[in-house]
Amino acid sequence: MTKTSPPQDPVRDRNEPDFPFPDSDPIKEEIEESKAHHHRPRDPLPPMGEFGLKRGIRPWMANLIAIGGIIGSCYFLGTGYLISEMGPSVILLYAIGGLIIYTVMQSFAELLVNVPRQGNFISYSAEFISPTWAVGTGWSYWFNWCAYIPSEAVAGGIIMHVFVPTVPVVLWAVAFLLMITLLNLIHVGGFGLVESSLAIIKIVHNIIFCVVAALIVLGLIGTAGFIGTSVVFPPGGNLYDDIFPAGAFILVANMALILVNFQGSEIVGLAAAETQNPKQTVPKACRQVVHRIIRVDILPILFLILIIPFAEAGLTDSVFSTALAKYGFQEAAAVLSFIVLTAAFSCANSGFYGAVRALYGLSIEGMAPRFLSRLNRNCVPMVGTLVTLACCWLVLSLWWFTNGEGQLYIWLLSVSAFTGAICWISICWAQVVFRRRIYERGYTDADIVAPAPLSPWMPVIVGVILEVIALVVLAFNPALSGSLYLSVPVLCVPMFIYWVGRRTNRLKAFRYLNRDEKSFDELFPDKRVKQ
Repeated sequence: MTKTSPPQDPVRDRNEPDFPFPDSDPIKEEIEESKAHHHRPRDPLPPMGEFGLKRGIRPWMANLIAIGGIIGSCYFLGTGYLISEMGPSVILLYAIGGLIIYTVMQSFAELLVNVPRQGNFISYSAEFISPTWAVGTGWSYWFNWCAYIPSEAVAGGIIMHVFVPTVPVVLWAVAFLLMITLLNLIHVGGFGLVESSLAIIKIVHNIIFCVVAALIVLGLIGTAGFIGTSVVFPPGGNLYDDIFPAGAFILVANMALILVNFQGSEIVGLAAAETQNPKQTVPKACRQVVHRIIRVDILPILFLILIIPFAEAGLTDSVFSTALAKYGFQEAAAVLSFIVLTAAFSCANSGFYGAVRALYGLSIEGMAPRFLSRLNRNCVPMVGTLVTLACCWLVLSLWWFTNGEGQLYIWLLSVSAFTGAICWISICWAQVVFRRRIYERGYTDADIVAPAPLSPWMPVIVGVILEVIALVVLAFNPALSGSLYLSVPVLCVPMFIYWVGRRTNRLKAFRYLNRDEKSFDELFPDKRVKQ
């Protein structure tokens, strides 16, 4: 049997538009043709088999990356900023963030189990909200990482400035982003091993800090003796003023920043949805991620506010290191600062990986230019990688328009919070619409697998309204309002381009339903219609 030579590129009709949103059907047809003729397609799709993206991440690595990826520099540095701004009430803010992520994950689990879609929340946005909104959601998710990666570079610069104060933070940040640039030009196998190892380090950091802080509170170690709750509630103080030194409204003003600490949680649901028994693994995985967030994220914050006065927190170093140094553990504080450096590197690295794959997905689904999905000989979307890199460097260049690393860091976290929250809002919104549609067809809660609790009220109030309020308040916070100049256009401009293209018939509607997926009508036929 002789191998046939790869077919020549078809002649394109010059009058047929392929930019900015190409038609995804020809790409999928090329996959089928390439498999039939035993040659590699020009633009392979990852779900279609051997010609897809290089896959070197094992299941145990994916679990560690998903949990460890939540713990980034925002947790170690951003928490210091929040404590300095709002005092002990930061624990309440984390509790609100935990409630939001619980609502989002339960809504996501319901959608993933009852309406399986490979396109995840972008497909749900198109199917249950609108294709135009889905385009904005997809591009927001990509830019979420493009803002987050430079923020981690800035965080790495701040930490390195602690160790080598003679070198400016900006130079460290540039070097940090350069390392990320070089590392992401290698294949995914190295990525998985590096990320899973760094995730273990971050989780161990939080466990050790909880143990040490508890011993400090009890007076068993450290230089202060038994302190109990005296740091939070000093003698002769007022209960309200002790908890809310800047007032209660500060919870709403900084709510968007807390969302950054939990971004990436949806990856756990996506990974579970690809297992052999998603009806069992998806609800379990979504519940577990919330429990792990409480243990790994929120519990250390509780011990933190018990040992450090809010006036001593800030952005100059990891607030966890500052707390331990206060009680005479300078060497341990230095070790924790170094771990924060690895955390920033880890999250920037995983964020970059997610950004490139998100851009690749937008391209193959017809929501981005087709050239962004072209792969090199190692099955890496190199064009998408270079575009994402260019965007990250442009975002970092905003340094020259701010008042230093502190303002830029908070701005970038705000941008990431806005764009990332758009995806969470879309998940809850889509779940509410899904419920309404099946109720209209005669179904009840008993017909739903893994139903989200207290739906639709909890997803509407907590998952949509509360998050929308958090984003709107950004405009009235002078320290964060500048971030809207980046985040709002990223959401609205792609939506406008797609809407105009559909109105003028220059763009085809993108497909959010793969050939092996059942439509909503097939999954939930109308019970009120006699068969």
